[in-house]
Amino acid sequence: METRQLKYFLAVAEELHFGRAAKRLHISQPPLSQQIMKFEDELGVKLFKRNKRSVSLTAAGESLLGDVRPILRSIERAEANLQDAASGQGGRLRLGYIGPSLELLADIVRKFKEEFPGVKLGLTEMFTNEQLAALRSGEIDVGVMRLFRHDVADLECELFYRESYALAVPAGHRLCGKKSVDISELAGEPFIFFPRESQPRLYDEWMRVFADAGFVPDVVQQAARKSATVALVAARIGIGIVPESMARRKPHGVVFKRLTGKFPAIELHLVYMKSSDFPAIGNLIDTARALVPRLS
Repeated sequence: METRQLKYFLAVAEELHFGRAAKRLHISQPPLSQQIMKFEDELGVKLFKRNKRSVSLTAAGESLLGDVRPILRSIERAEANLQDAASGQGGRLRLGYIGPSLELLADIVRKFKEEFPGVKLGLTEMFTNEQLAALRSGEIDVGVMRLFRHDVADLECELFYRESYALAVPAGHRLCGKKSVDISELAGEPFIFFPRESQPRLYDEWMRVFADAGFVPDVVQQAARKSATVALVAARIGIGIVPESMARRKPHGVVFKRLTGKFPAIELHLVYMKSSDFPAIGNLIDTARALVPRLS
């Protein structure tokens, strides 16, 4: 069955008159009659009873009519969805993100959904290495991640956000009275730190930073997510190094101090495959650029 044949059949079935059906289809009557007969021959059944005065449906025609309307509606929806996806106005966009980006990402997602309501957006929290693997396997379309000496030669990477770190200490801690704290002043403190398996390159870089400052950190508790780090600091388990933006939350029992020294900044990238031609990705990047202040 071809879509054209189904449309011809539906017009005749609804009009029960070949002349009116032909006019509705903007074709002449003889070609329409020929196409219906050809369709019946291909199916091996008669769809219409014809005489000089009337046209009516056979039992087979009644059966096909019950199926053809939803079939054509589905085809029309599929064609509309294809056009929307091709223009970035529809389709499904699968987005991976690291936990620390969620607060910033929330505003971007909210604005994107307002401007492109036809796009079905699916979000999955993943570590950076998981996102890179998921991008290459086609599991996600775009990732929000922190890159640090990763091999991304096959990927497009858009740096869209940068911030520094702050020190989180329990209220009443000896460092609470200082305006800023240097990395070297943290020797001997119990640390809450992320596990190496979550971000091995970044972990190794921080260990180098601590070594350059003259000490090895005393990690008493691991926490993969920065929100967990802050909660553990509030519980007086130890101190933590977290993004500066977390200080805006003002959690009870935690004091944030500006951290000084030579350590890597927090940089967030939007990452996607170079071969991707899904316009919704570009629309998401444009939304992020509009909402996040330009980097110097």
